[in-house]
Amino acid sequence: MNYFYLLLVAGLVAGGRLAAAATNEPPKLSIHSDHGGTFDMAHYRTIYHGHVTVEDPRMHLTSAWLAADLPHNNNPDRQVVAATNVVMTFIDDKGLTNHATSDRAVYNYHEAGAVTNATITLSGHAKLWTDKINLAGEPLVWDLVKQELSSTNWTTTFSHDFINLNSTNTATSRTNHVPPHP
Repeated sequence: MNYFYLLLVAGLVAGGRLAAAATNEPPKLSIHSDHGGTFDMAHYRTIYHGHVTVEDPRMHLTSAWLAADLPHNNNPDRQVVAATNVVMTFIDDKGLTNHATSDRAVYNYHEAGAVTNATITLSGHAKLWTDKINLAGEPLVWDLVKQELSSTNWTTTFSHDFINLNSTNTATSRTNHVPPHP
């Protein structure tokens, strides 16, 4: 019975579905914690303690603590919380490697009728970066449905030279220059 719940949690932590269940193959996701964990059957929650590591073919996550609420009573809503020294490396839909760090990461999934909301919120020294851009903000909220990233206060650093781009225009352009009054 514990193996069934471990499979459920593994699928939730990845933010994906257990597609492997249709082929009777175990998912290629593993969760390990140095100090074990607890499954609260009354509240459908599993909690891992002490250097938690989540491995998936497209994601690697480490934190000191991780809790996952499991769907129950035909309610698909769920939440996964990783806390303390959260470090993530993941491959996006375009195959690019992304990195994120924060004190806390929260994955929320909610269905209301035909509307689905899925977000990842990074808070506490939240940073997200690739080889081309560095973002920091409090909090960083990634809407997985809309594919939008937002924050109340941004710090953005680009590692691309936008000033000296190779261009076909040889003359300096003054398109944003205000013309003199006649």
